[in-house]
Amino acid sequence: MAESVNIEISGEIPNASTEKIGLQKYVELIDLLLQYARSGAVPALMMRVLNKRQPWTQFIATENFKVPTSVPRISRRFYKNLQHFQANYLIIFLGLFIYCLITSPFLLFAVVVSSYCIKKYFNGHKSFKIGGWELPKIHQVALVSVVLTILFVLADAQAVLFWILGTTVTIVGFHAIFYDADALPSIEDPEKFPMIEEV
Repeated sequence: MAESVNIEISGEIPNASTEKIGLQKYVELIDLLLQYARSGAVPALMMRVLNKRQPWTQFIATENFKVPTSVPRISRRFYKNLQHFQANYLIIFLGLFIYCLITSPFLLFAVVVSSYCIKKYFNGHKSFKIGGWELPKIHQVALVSVVLTILFVLADAQAVLFWILGTTVTIVGFHAIFYDADALPSIEDPEKFPMIEEV
């Protein structure tokens, strides 16, 4: 005959109202990223990288540009130069970014408006009302995102972004491949670049 089988099932069924869904997850992620940026970690990291900048006389020493003799040497040169000159490459990227902002006033306006919105968001913005109707935080973020997206599209930010990235990758790539990493001076060889002084 049929025996009765008892199976114990335990646990909790997640409540759909307590789960974060859709845009709300992204709003909380943005909150977390903004708190991290506000803590000062990003500027500190940037300053630590920029303090490793190599002298520009060493960076543009034309006698060290040589065609690599083999493919494995290209790879070794590339990674060694990226590590050695990373701050210089970052300065080139920032210089191109500033150049694009200066030559495109509408893009500069879009960046200023987005910076203002982020600053308002940092300072614990108050509720926003439209015609007596209060917008929740998630709708505020969505509204600001849509407005800023339209503003950046009108400013042709995507073309500027790809131009900056393309130019930076081209300059950094050519420098990292053709600059002979074996010619980098060691600490014991201060005569290689006489303009470099230890302080």
